[in-house]
Amino acid sequence: MLRARDVVRVHMGHYTVPQEFPRNPELGGAAIVVTAYVVRHPDGPILLDTGMTAGHQKAEALFHPLIRPFDDALRELGLVASDVRAVANCHLHIDHSGNNFRFPATPIFVQKAERDAAGTTLDYSLPDKTIDFPGATLEVLDGEEAEIAPGVRAVPTPGHTAGHQSFVVDTQEGRIVIGGQAFNDASAYARDLLAWRLDREGKSHPRYAPWVARLQELDPWRITFAHDLAIWERGT
Repeated sequence: MLRARDVVRVHMGHYTVPQEFPRNPELGGAAIVVTAYVVRHPDGPILLDTGMTAGHQKAEALFHPLIRPFDDALRELGLVASDVRAVANCHLHIDHSGNNFRFPATPIFVQKAERDAAGTTLDYSLPDKTIDFPGATLEVLDGEEAEIAPGVRAVPTPGHTAGHQSFVVDTQEGRIVIGGQAFNDASAYARDLLAWRLDREGKSHPRYAPWVARLQELDPWRITFAHDLAIWERGT
């Protein structure tokens, strides 16, 4: 069985939220880290999210991303793109799927709702970098779970987007859920988890995202998030 140390975070850069940002006003002016994950699987490395790439003019003008060279990020782990046996995206916003095009003929696991949304508007993604590049090999899931490799699966967790999915990795230490952008950060998840538990106990509680229950159904020992260097662990 995999060990927790086989799930490795990869730093992909960061971007800066505008001071005035009505969609998430609490994030105004914040520097937002962008991470991906490599699972060092016996059958070959699995890359969960592919980070940012240049070329999305609207996003770059708004968020001023600092993009880490993709090859440098992999090289830090002793890898090159051709080593990767499978790719999966939690969703297809450009900061999570920008380097998909570097993986022709490599299976890329994505939900159908996400694939369909990514093809409709350049505000959402860059199709020629994410889903419609020469050799693109999409494993399209229609609201279902899928095994990426033994002990590693994609699980639908709609919320941030309709086609958002998280990744479940079974390890000797416990089940790790790579939550993508199910929540912006570990603190937001912990707050909503407390509210959900209070609700279940019939106690007064603040509002919370309804999909917090879905993550708990996965029985996580640890949850990581794409835009936070902190983690959530059971019992902490």
